[in-house]
This record gives sequence, C-alpha cells and structure tokens, in this order.
Amino acid sequence: MNKTSIFIVDDHQITIEGIASYLIGQDEFELQGSATSATELFDSIQIKQPDILLLDIKLPGLQGFQIAEIISNNYAHIKIVFLSSFTDEKSLKKAIEVGGVGYLSKDIIEEEFLVALNKIKNGESYYSIGMQKAVFSNFTDNIKSQSEQHSLPLTTREIDVIKLFVEGLSYKKIATYLSISVRTVESHKKNILEKLELKTTVDLVKYAIKNGIISL
Repeated sequence: MNKTSIFIVDDHQITIEGIASYLIGQDEFELQGSATSATELFDSIQIKQPDILLLDIKLPGLQGFQIAEIISNNYAHIKIVFLSSFTDEKSLKKAIEVGGVGYLSKDIIEEEFLVALNKIKNGESYYSIGMQKAVFSNFTDNIKSQSEQHSLPLTTREIDVIKLFVEGLSYKKIATYLSISVRTVESHKKNILEKLELKTTVDLVKYAIKNGIISL
C-alpha cells in the first residue's frame, strides 16, 4: 500500500520534529521532507510533490498564504493544510480563500492530528477542535431572517444542515442532532450542492461565510 506523503513547512525545528514524531510507525502516512522557508520548499517541491503540505502561516520571506496561492496555482493536486498558532476568524477565512482544505492549531494532540490527516487524505476538509471553538462559537440565532435578507435559495432545514457540516459534525451526528436519518442528511447535502452548483464541502464553507450563514 502506498503511503500518503507529508511535507512540512515551519520555521521552528521543534514543530517539525514534533509532527515527525506523530508520523513514526504510521502505516498510512510518511514524512517526505521539511523546509523552514519558501525558498527551501520550492527547491524541493518540483521533485517531491507530496500529497499533503502542512504549512505554517508566519514564515521568513514569503508568508504561508502567499505560498499557498503559488502551490494551488501550480500543483493543484497537493492538499494544503495550515498549521498555525493563529486561531482567529480572519486567518481561517484567508486560509480557505487561498485553497486550504484544513486548518490545525499548533496545540493539536496526536490523536486529532491523525484523524485530520485521514479525513483530508479522503478528500474531506478538517478544522481542528481548537479552531472550531474559536471560530464557530458565534452562530447567528436568526438564520431564517438572514436567509431571506440574502435571498438564499435554501430551506431552513438545509441551512441547519450547512451549519452543522461547517462545524465539522459527521453525517451520523448531524442525523442525531436533527432527529433524521443518515440517508436524509446525505440527501440534504446532495440537494444543497446541486441547488448551489457547488462540488465540495470546502465550497460549501466558502458559500456559508460569503452569505452570512455563519458568523466570522
């Protein structure tokens, strides 16, 4: 079985070593390489082209968001995951805008880190628990009126489903929360994506932010 390759960009060696220790002995993931700056990364990326790029935001020279835009434009197959001590709404919004499919806080524990990698490997997005608490704690209490204000082509139930997906809940947990079946949740998501002409959960997160379904 081919392992999913990971490349880390961080200007703190201790962070690189910590992440590397999480990957030791893993059957599904391997550390392909690391860099402490954009220059080092670009020297390696043409040859190595990892499956997942773990990218710090604050770096010497080019910053993480700038690097992400370059990678997204030239290596669209590489999944970009931000790893940062910044857990503010503005940073998350920017991370999504430049192509990030994940955002992990640097205090993430090993168990959650591996869960995140597995979800991202399988085409899902992932925002760490610390990030979710910081960003998604202020959901609006008046989603229905916001929907009317923005003329969104969504039902109240569809908006509820979007909110819970953005919060990172699984199909099963959403079904339990809304007292519906998992199949109904799947149907809702399929209908939402078709109605909004979107393809992925990341697109759905962007739409929710842009249209005020979630508060940042």
